[in-house]
Amino acid sequence: MIRRKIYPVIAALIGVGLFSATTISGGASSNLVVDNFREKTATEITAHDPDVDVVGGGWSVVLGTWEVEKGKAQELSTAPVLVSSYYQATIGTGASDTSAQLDVNIDKKGDQFWGIVTRYSGTHDWIMAFHDGVGDVVLGKKRPDEDSLGNTVALDDPEAGGFQELGRVAVNWEKKSHEIALSTNGDKIVVRADGERVIVATDDDGMSSTIVGIFSRGTGKNKFQKFVVTQK
Repeated sequence: MIRRKIYPVIAALIGVGLFSATTISGGASSNLVVDNFREKTATEITAHDPDVDVVGGGWSVVLGTWEVEKGKAQELSTAPVLVSSYYQATIGTGASDTSAQLDVNIDKKGDQFWGIVTRYSGTHDWIMAFHDGVGDVVLGKKRPDEDSLGNTVALDDPEAGGFQELGRVAVNWEKKSHEIALSTNGDKIVVRADGERVIVATDDDGMSSTIVGIFSRGTGKNKFQKFVVTQK
């Protein structure tokens, strides 16, 4: 059962049409999801209410153990079931063209794989921008009817849903706090790292899911501090 609550102030803002208006890149944007992970005690992410959740469906977990506590979210698996990109928690936005930003505090014991997933339709159907833990920001996607080279294959083919890399760039991550932003607008995809545009690519598959999310994998314990999804 999904439990949802709408705070009175937020409901009032919605009622007068003033809900979450901001200005980004010179245009008016509305917040679709805002999560500062404010739970006072450790709470499973699916039992946690974001600060703003326009769709109202809350978080879902694809794989992993996701927990929210005192201004942070973490994926707590210490021994991954498998080496995969499926360690995701997702949430509906109601829009396909969005800009999602994830702020992270890197664990002092070591970085790990982490990032943002968007246009998520299933474990073999999504776009993702992530830090690979060794110095690169990577943009890629999975499609259920393509292999790792983008060739069309039967759905029962072992290579169906292969990862297709769309871009990769080295970044300097010496600081402790960082952010990745992933924007989709029609077939255009833009990735920013710490505010700098680092990758621009094209989605030529017409992916249109309105679900976004966060991704983390590894033995580190990076702390996600804020997740915001806007629609321009």
